[in-house]
Amino acid sequence: MAKKRLLILLAAGMIAVGMQAQPPHHHEPGRGHGHGHGPTPRPVICATPEQLSMTLQVLEQQSFDDNKLEIAKLAVTLGHFCTDDLARVAQLFSFDDKRLAFLKYAHAYCEDPQNYPSLRDVFKFQSNYDELIRTLYPRSR
Repeated sequence: MAKKRLLILLAAGMIAVGMQAQPPHHHEPGRGHGHGHGPTPRPVICATPEQLSMTLQVLEQQSFDDNKLEIAKLAVTLGHFCTDDLARVAQLFSFDDKRLAFLKYAHAYCEDPQNYPSLRDVFKFQSNYDELIRTLYPRSR
């Protein structure tokens, strides 16, 4: 158990250093900016490709979904992840239940949560996607 905790702390430390090494990059959300279609939304701040790559690398080195889940949760609290980034992380889990747990947790930290409905293809089973949407958007059903 102590070895597992040490491994997770080490991995989280690597991700944290990577997150601090480079500033996140900006994406302009949506279409129609500056064309009189309402207020211009704030730029979405996402992890840099290097930060995402480091996170994915650390997660790929883990054999068990439980370890991946703990590290992935730490990564999203430390970094700026967009929905597309979170989808790539979620796809590293072997089972839908861990994907679901991760994406439920990560929603609070996501830079563009309005894009969460696009995560359907991350799941192997429609019922898990339905649960995600039902949990995060209870009034939409």
